[in-house]
Amino acid sequence: MDRLTQQIIYSLDLFGTASFAFSGALRALDRKPDFVGMLILAGATAVGGSILRDAILGRPAVIFTDPGYSYVILFSVVVTFFFTHWIAKRGQLFQYFDAIAFGIYSAITANYAWGTLHYHPLCVIMIASFTGCAGGVVRDLIIQKPTVILSNELYLTPVILGAIGLMLTRHYLGFGEIAGFFTAFTITIVLRIGAIVYDWRLPRVFLVHPEE
Repeated sequence: MDRLTQQIIYSLDLFGTASFAFSGALRALDRKPDFVGMLILAGATAVGGSILRDAILGRPAVIFTDPGYSYVILFSVVVTFFFTHWIAKRGQLFQYFDAIAFGIYSAITANYAWGTLHYHPLCVIMIASFTGCAGGVVRDLIIQKPTVILSNELYLTPVILGAIGLMLTRHYLGFGEIAGFFTAFTITIVLRIGAIVYDWRLPRVFLVHPEE
């Protein structure tokens, strides 16, 4: 990986961390937390996905070795805390930040797992899905709210299609890491935001009770 590619992915990783932190802080607004409580939830949301991703990929947890990640988490909480009134009027804002972070984290994971570790395609999809949604699951468990991952709204489907798009772009079209990353990121973000705006959903399974 050349230096420019590293810098681009690093910058996007910081942005994804900030987005997860924003989603964590925003998710708890109805609980009226103090600054420390908001910081803990935002940090747990951002750290949850990052730690799981780095652990699965066999890398040091960068969030504990690079102060840049702590700075963007703190910045996200400060903005949310001091502009609460403006933010509270935009009820779905946390979903958009969650979608951005989800797309970035899953794309970075899929890109590394496929291009560097050469994992099997099914493993790439699984790992990208796990790491992408981990932060949101941690967030919702802490504040005891229904997690989006269990709804039938398009949530994991976009990252699955994004990871497939990444592998097709890199393997069959022969493009490099940046092209693969942006393919996965774009597919995931577009589909996820489309699901938020247009309420795209998968067919549901209904339990049919047998006749007695």
